[in-house]
Amino acid sequence: MVKNIAPTCRECGSVVTDHVEPEVRKEGEIKEGKYIENNWICNECLNQGKDRQ
Repeated sequence: MVKNIAPTCRECGSVVTDHVEPEVRKEGEIKEGKYIENNWICNECLNQGKDRQ
């Protein structure tokens, strides 16, 4: 059995990391984000949350 060890966004469930190479970013499979309060959140969800405030 293979276990997924890549972190995921707590809001949308996308695979997320703190640095994405430009070639990978174009593919859209991995999103860039931040590790905040013991959770990963992608920049898109982070920005949506700021827009709501």
